Amino acid sequence: MHRALFFLLIHFIFIGSMVACAQAGPKIKVDSDYWDFGEIMEGQIEEKIFHVENIGDKDLVIENAFTSCGCTTVKISSYRLSPHQKAELKVTYNSKGKIKGKDSKDIYITSNDPLNPKIKITIRGYIIENNNQNQEASGIPTISSAELHYRIEQGESTVILDVREENEYIERHIPEAIWFPKSKFDKDDEEVKNKIKKINKNSFIVAYCGAGHRSSYVTKKLREKGYNAFNLDGISFWEKEGYPLVRGPKLPSSREPSIIHLEEAYQHYFLLFKDVDWIDVRNREDYNMGHLKGALSIPLSELEGNLGRISKDKEIVLYCEGTWDGGKCDASMSAGRILINNGFKQGKIKVLEDGYGAWENAGYPLERGEEND
Repeated sequence: MHRALFFLLIHFIFIGSMVACAQAGPKIKVDSDYWDFGEIMEGQIEEKIFHVENIGDKDLVIENAFTSCGCTTVKISSYRLSPHQKAELKVTYNSKGKIKGKDSKDIYITSNDPLNPKIKITIRGYIIENNNQNQEASGIPTISSAELHYRIEQGESTVILDVREENEYIERHIPEAIWFPKSKFDKDDEEVKNKIKKINKNSFIVAYCGAGHRSSYVTKKLREKGYNAFNLDGISFWEKEGYPLVRGPKLPSSREPSIIHLEEAYQHYFLLFKDVDWIDVRNREDYNMGHLKGALSIPLSELEGNLGRISKDKEIVLYCEGTWDGGKCDASMSAGRILINNGFKQGKIKVLEDGYGAWENAGYPLERGEEND
């Protein structure tokens, strides 16, 4: 009996030693081996960060990280991980040229993990039709913030034009962006003309504003002049993705207009309060196609020449385009700062940050056609 127990004990010790030996050394662990991007607009670029960890007791060496398709790239933050150290694996998927419908790609990581020398991560998505086709059909090709960021990271030469007003540019702008205000471009200003003369027409040019509306006009005009220009979805989307920004000094709150959102704008300033001036600071063409009921049309570029049309005794709500899906147009914020700098009471200046796009999407009252004087 004792002899049987002795051999059983030896057996367990032997098995335990084998398990201990098997677990010794480098050991790779990835936080997930699968990711579904869901619906991806045709031509859109998506990114996902996976975390790779060494849960072993020896250094883990990543020998290679590669994909099953050139449309997907991977970049790992470190190829050698000490025990318990983590690294980021950045996966970038480009849907350009992909057939609509389901798509699946695999990422492989090889390492010196003796038990798991090659692991696989699968990414999936469903390619849908590009909703920007109307813009493209009108000669205004667009580019997403993710795609622009990807091009910059790949070292591609890109000319970036910020078409917003100076105070917007100073507040924040994309690194290396050239200040190229639409208001001066409209007036054929010499400063802007000299800037464009220095740009090669074959360069890859990207124009942007807050949510891609002012910049769509500049892009169209540049393409008519023979420039290879594209319209960005907007700095609001760039910022939402967490991409780098150059930030200037923040204005004191006493010089900033108050921000209101859709529900408050409709329930209070539109339905409840009667002594309110609504001002549409978009282009007149956009205003004529549709605007908030009762709004005045004063484009941002014409605001300082039309201050006499605006009452200093009323509450003022400014709005620009915005988007139904969260893009923010900066033109209305810029307009609010102009009014405050020209003696309007800061407490009376409001900005509907969600913009016309969100108002229209909510089904709130609209009008079409030119303003009635």
